[in-house]
Amino acid sequence: MDDDLRPYLREHRGIILLALAALILVAFFFFPFLDGIILGTVFAYVGRPIRDHFRERRRLGSLLAVVCIVLPIFIILGIGMLEIANQIVILAKNQEAWQSALAAVTERSIYMLPAWVKEMLAGSMENAAGIAAAIVSSIPVLHIGKVASMAIINFIVSIPVCYFTLVEGERFVESIVSLLPQREKDAYWRYIGRIDRILSGIYIGTIYTSILGSMIAASIFYAFGMPRPFALASIIFLAGMVPILTSWMVIIPLAVYRYFTAGLEGAAVFFIFASAFIYLPSELLIRPYIVGAKSSLHPLLVVLSFLGGALVAGIGGFFLAPAIMGAVVGIYQVRQEEKEKVRATEGSAAA
Repeated sequence: MDDDLRPYLREHRGIILLALAALILVAFFFFPFLDGIILGTVFAYVGRPIRDHFRERRRLGSLLAVVCIVLPIFIILGIGMLEIANQIVILAKNQEAWQSALAAVTERSIYMLPAWVKEMLAGSMENAAGIAAAIVSSIPVLHIGKVASMAIINFIVSIPVCYFTLVEGERFVESIVSLLPQREKDAYWRYIGRIDRILSGIYIGTIYTSILGSMIAASIFYAFGMPRPFALASIIFLAGMVPILTSWMVIIPLAVYRYFTAGLEGAAVFFIFASAFIYLPSELLIRPYIVGAKSSLHPLLVVLSFLGGALVAGIGGFFLAPAIMGAVVGIYQVRQEEKEKVRATEGSAAA
């Protein structure tokens, strides 16, 4: 069987067809949980360094890795989503009140401007508030509830997937490779090793950066009295997964908000603290070291993979697209190395 699979395939083609049919049915039944399976695999990549510290005590290390990775994410995203949902409900029920409050804040902020500028800005703010109110009131609550329920279920599914991937993942890969012809196993292991290293760099750098940035952000937002700090921290977590977005998309709008509520000095202090403690440690220290050094993947490819995958296939695509890109790059790198070895061998033989 190791030398030639064709006789084996001809002899057992009936069993193989039944196995393929069963595999297709299993994939069909598991399809609703695809996001959870992908997310659990990503968590397993992130938790593997923690598990490896325990060496022979593999199950204990896997359990602690799941707790250390999943628990912070669950707290940040769970509380953040609750705060966002509560805020949407409050805005939908009190449209006139927050429109009046917004107009009052605008009038206080522009009192030194000419009268015609004040009227223009006030009218623009009222129109924007009316448009926002219409958008909030037209949100399909039932559809959002269904999507949120499936997201929660998939997140729960990702926990056992992460644990069992950490415990049995390497053995599963070895069992698959054992089915291949003996003469090709070394080549396949080179490809698998390179792809595994690239994916580890992408996922570990991305998740660690997001967790660290969001936990620090929640503390800073709470200390500065920002509304809904956990909701803002959850946005920091999601934005931190895409290098081009990072935490600036939250810090800058909050600095503008701080300017209207606490003045220029308060906005400057908040911006400096938030940049120093949220942006610098995660984006300039952790991400470049882990993602750049371990994945050897260009940042543009990472950005396009994350964004394109999310637009096409949601949460699952958000993490699956970088994996596919990493696999393609890993295969290309190994092939280039093999060609260089062949050229070097031919050159030494000719000499």
